[in-house]
Amino acid sequence: MVAAGIIFFVITAGLVLLGITQLLQKGKLLNNAWLYANEEERRTMNKKPYYIQSGIVFVMIGIQFLMLGFFTLTKMKLFLIAEFVILSLVVIYAVVSSIMIDREKKKEQRGKEA
Repeated sequence: MVAAGIIFFVITAGLVLLGITQLLQKGKLLNNAWLYANEEERRTMNKKPYYIQSGIVFVMIGIQFLMLGFFTLTKMKLFLIAEFVILSLVVIYAVVSSIMIDREKKKEQRGKEA
């Protein structure tokens, strides 16, 4: 079980590092909006909100893996509960932030058309 805990901690470190690089807007943008966008959309896209969204999600998933690692090592149900709460928050954040980014994008497009 110690090996599994160590693996979860390594995954945590990787995800938090990836999240921080996304928050700093460095490296490749790892977001569905960018990955599925065509060339025209990529040229005109404001990438900042997508970097922030991806960064927060990666950090939160990293914290979730941290809780999973602690649970694996200690078997304390508090860590398992925290993991599920964080997972729920990640899903809620991803959905709400996507809606807000889309609204802001539509508002900017209306402003350009006027």
